[in-house]
Amino acid sequence: MGWKQDITKTIVLVWMAVAPVFAWAAGGYVYDAVGSVSVAIGKNPPRPVVKNDTVASGTVIRTGDNSHAVLKFEDGQVVSMQANSTFKVREYRYEPRQVEENSIVFSMFRGGMRFISGQIGQRNPNAFRLATPSATIGIRGTEFLVVMANDATYSQVLSGSISMTNAAGTTLLAAGQTALTPSAFALTTPVPAVTVPAGTFSQVVAIPVPAAIPAPVPPPASGALTGGTTSAAAETVAPAVTAGEAAATSTTVAGGAAAGGAAASTAAATGGVVAGISATTIGIGVGVAAVAVAVVNSSATQH
Repeated sequence: MGWKQDITKTIVLVWMAVAPVFAWAAGGYVYDAVGSVSVAIGKNPPRPVVKNDTVASGTVIRTGDNSHAVLKFEDGQVVSMQANSTFKVREYRYEPRQVEENSIVFSMFRGGMRFISGQIGQRNPNAFRLATPSATIGIRGTEFLVVMANDATYSQVLSGSISMTNAAGTTLLAAGQTALTPSAFALTTPVPAVTVPAGTFSQVVAIPVPAAIPAPVPPPASGALTGGTTSAAAETVAPAVTAGEAAATSTTVAGGAAAGGAAASTAAATGGVVAGISATTIGIGVGVAAVAVAVVNSSATQH
């Protein structure tokens, strides 16, 4: 029976090794959602979110009236969204042991948002890119705000620095600076904070946010929705992407492998470290188990 115990131990060790690796594919999750908040993955229709819903590459998140959402990613990156905002995770790749493999490509279509850099932005700022209808934003270990109002984009740097690039050129903004980008063809210009319309940033800064500390994606909350299903108890789904948002998508940064659907997560505890496991990982585990069973049967036949 010793050989069977050895095989069992091998299965456990393989599972412990592959589960955290493939869990990284999940990317992030819904840390908090209040009011009407929806997600759409790939070509799937929008559906209401629940806390801890997975946010992978290809996910579009929308907030409705009197609503907000907070997203957190495995490297610690935080994104908070005020009411009537639309945001897309175009690409998210996080490998703690290989910094050069990390990548964040976000798109913001409307509304107001706050971005707090995690490990990717802090260790490899060039790996971060945020596309908006008026400019593409790069960072240098940063916390900043972006709000679209009155057909213009206002930005404010709380820490670090950002670069804003469009057809007119690139503008660098340091901590404490506020800027206006009138359009995709007008250069971003620093402006005195007192010239910004009252209340422009007040809504997004009022949203509580977590610390930008790396952490695995937690398992979905009880009753989590997947695969485009809906629940009568869930909040109303926010409107679908408008024609204007679709046009903005075509002109912003391309990239990101679209996820075919929301990853269903569970929890695996190894040495006190909890990791969210995607459906892909579960499939791999099943495959490993199937191979082990075959080995067991073969060995039993030989004995």
